[in-house]
Amino acid sequence: MPVNRKYIILLLMLILASCIDPFEPLIEERQELTVIDGVITDQPGIHQVRVSRSTPYNDPSFMPVQGCVVTVEDEQGNLEHYTENWNTPGVYEVWLDEPFLGVGKSYALYVVGPNGTLYQSDYDTLLACPPVDSIYYEVNSIYDPGADKSYEGLQFYNNVIGENGGCGNFRWKLTESWEYHSPYTSDYIWMYGYLYSLLEDTVSTCYLTEPISTVYAASTDLLSENRLLKNRLNYVSNQTPRLGIRYSLLVEQQSLSGQAYRYWNELKAQSDQSASLYETQPASVLGNIYNYNSNEKVLGCFYATQIQEKRVFVEVEELDFTVGFYTCVLDTIQDFNSFVPENYYYLFSLAPLPPGPPWLKGPKRCFDCTQWGGENKKPDFW
Repeated sequence: MPVNRKYIILLLMLILASCIDPFEPLIEERQELTVIDGVITDQPGIHQVRVSRSTPYNDPSFMPVQGCVVTVEDEQGNLEHYTENWNTPGVYEVWLDEPFLGVGKSYALYVVGPNGTLYQSDYDTLLACPPVDSIYYEVNSIYDPGADKSYEGLQFYNNVIGENGGCGNFRWKLTESWEYHSPYTSDYIWMYGYLYSLLEDTVSTCYLTEPISTVYAASTDLLSENRLLKNRLNYVSNQTPRLGIRYSLLVEQQSLSGQAYRYWNELKAQSDQSASLYETQPASVLGNIYNYNSNEKVLGCFYATQIQEKRVFVEVEELDFTVGFYTCVLDTIQDFNSFVPENYYYLFSLAPLPPGPPWLKGPKRCFDCTQWGGENKKPDFW
């Protein structure tokens, strides 16, 4: 333990007392626990720590704790202070860069809550992470007993080839992106009682990027070699539009210390039972953060990691099965004079061309791909 830790604690307490009014939370009959999550990586940029209170197991949500003093310390006693994000209460941010960041260095987190309680983490070492060796997929069928049907899809895997004696504990964060099209393309739009020709189509092709919340973690500690072959990642079914045109999977590989791996492996076991990390509160998973002055139970983990990334693409031409698409039902109108548009009916498509009846009408989502959650701007990596 660094010799200046008591000084750090006193400094944080003085800062808190001088600028933050005491806060007494309203405690309900159910037990609420403090949850602190944070990570230090080797990549310069914004680093975050989230401070919240636990919520019911069957009704998870982010209950932020505001007004905290958050500080990270490296093994040499250098300090960096976080600032609470004005737009996202309970999220504390700091810009970290070299020389503060570095492989082989260790870090500890200190959080003083709004009521003066001090929480701190154990030191965690930022270990070197081997590159992502490969990402690949296999066609796999899954049987749905409810529908009594089997569905096709892609099961993704990755390989890890590490050095003997190197880090053997890993976590993977996945982000998926895909291109999709609106069910129909609009030639004309009805606005303010008039029909306008659309000279340029800008809303029929979109791109959607989403993080995959499932926890993926594995270790080579019990293996004869520091390598993982055919490590199972996410599954993408043909019942969604993800594979309809072009699909991309970004794999972020993280190195973990032993204590960080134990936390994420327990969280993985729990999330496997509930299908997703964010469907339930990790109420029983303790990490390396504790109350400095009491035996209070604290959830969450603060850890350090080096990040390696790799991206893979899947083209629809590579698939030998059909894929679902977004669908929409259109109605037909013959005469605009008798047509009273509803609020959400304002895009029109002609059938057949040239202009003239019959006209096909539908809600905005039939023609505007952004209504399905994506953006019509192509990502830089696409």
